[in-house]
Amino acid sequence: MSQSPLLLGIDIGGTGTKAGVFDLDGNLVGSGYGEYQMISTVPGQAEHDAELWWQATIEAVKASIQAVDPSQIKAIGVGCTNGLIAVDRQAKPIRPAIMLWDQRALPEVERISDRLGADNVFSITGNPLAPGAYSLPTLLWLKHHEPQTYEEAHKLMVPGGYLVARLTGEFTIDHSRASTTLLFDIRQRQWHRPFLSALDIDEDKLPRPVACDEVVGTINEEAARLTGLQAGTPVVGGCMDTIGASLGTGVLDEGQCFIIMGTAARVAGPLKKDRFDKRFMNCTHISDNCWQYIGAINGVGSALRWVRDNFGQMEQQEAERSDGNVYDLITAQAAESPPGSKGLLFLPYLAGERTPIWDPYARGVFFGVTLGHNRGDFFNSVLEGAAFAIRHVVELLEQDMGITIHDLHIGGAAASSRVWNQIIASVVNKRVVSLTQSHTEVLGAALLAGVGLGLYESYHEAVAKTVVTGETFEPDYSAHLTYSKLFPMYKQLYQDTKHHFQQLVKLDLPQGWVRKSGQ
Repeated sequence: MSQSPLLLGIDIGGTGTKAGVFDLDGNLVGSGYGEYQMISTVPGQAEHDAELWWQATIEAVKASIQAVDPSQIKAIGVGCTNGLIAVDRQAKPIRPAIMLWDQRALPEVERISDRLGADNVFSITGNPLAPGAYSLPTLLWLKHHEPQTYEEAHKLMVPGGYLVARLTGEFTIDHSRASTTLLFDIRQRQWHRPFLSALDIDEDKLPRPVACDEVVGTINEEAARLTGLQAGTPVVGGCMDTIGASLGTGVLDEGQCFIIMGTAARVAGPLKKDRFDKRFMNCTHISDNCWQYIGAINGVGSALRWVRDNFGQMEQQEAERSDGNVYDLITAQAAESPPGSKGLLFLPYLAGERTPIWDPYARGVFFGVTLGHNRGDFFNSVLEGAAFAIRHVVELLEQDMGITIHDLHIGGAAASSRVWNQIIASVVNKRVVSLTQSHTEVLGAALLAGVGLGLYESYHEAVAKTVVTGETFEPDYSAHLTYSKLFPMYKQLYQDTKHHFQQLVKLDLPQGWVRKSGQ
């Protein structure tokens, strides 16, 4: 077993919890993963059983520390996706967590706009008024539609703070994730009490805001017994997954840009001045005078997983027979399709979309289907649709915000695909640098803990010692010309179809059908 100081990073993601143990040079010495499923029984619903997060975390942590001495783990950091969890005084969930993809709180957006004003919300929080991606509409939905749950809740938490509470008993929310509540002053880094008063929200139900690298507590006896961690191990406040990714990809300075290809994609980078664009999510960064823009794209890994689950049965069976990767089999077929998928375009709005259109009603579209298209073309168009969405965001950064981006650092599970990386490079016309560390957010969470405990002198030192880049993909000029012909059509396609999306919602069509006897 290693006897050098170690750091543990944990990340609650959209489909599972990852844990990784790293030495101070960034070498992964143990990892684990626990999976869970989305609860979505009616259109627009997206919930998780937060107790399963805890069980998945126990599973992941136990696996990650099998080959190490837990006493060598000097600090623990936590990263997370977004959601709202009502918990009791023991930090146990009292209802399923409402996740960022959930659309039930749409009517609350209008209520907030009437009470606070959308421009006022943006001026204080640095973020646009929208459901799902931000907690406030969901919190108000809970208050107005499940008042008993709201009253019984000891705290209303986000996933990372919830996990910190299960580990330590402390109820906190890190500054970066507090930025996505629409109740947090992004410059002053504190709850904005005029908003709480205007909306009759009890501040006592909100967790305590803390810096990402602040030591907020230590592993308690119960968590130690369940996970195998040593009681008394320090735990820092943690961060939203995108801040973890910023550290894990080594992107700390303005002008650098990274993409995390997970369930959703995030195109993000640091801002040295508090200038915010309403089409982007914005949050605090790790230092007091730095922020981060986030171009949040819903339909990336989730779109490919949808393809796998609904159309990739043959590939899944072949992967099981050959002990291969089902996604490699899907993308290999996509690679047989020419750039542009023979004129087949895909709008990746299977779960609505955030940056840049912020349309929760948006839906996925395959456009240009002919008898000449095959499975590979459809697979390829899904990969290209995600790449077009990334290009749309990068275009806004360069043309509207004046940020010159030279290359894209790509991490996350989907970024391991050479086929997809090459498509992105050619669509965006930027060099793509893949990250060899597949646990990007987990590494970032661990580095927060390392800096918080003083094991690194600075974040720049931490990333210099730990972040290793992998293969580089240069744009294919011929493919880029093809994509540049299709990209204006991609953008216009949404404008031409968006009025139909709300019409589909208003039709209130049945979402399932059971054959009756005799039919």
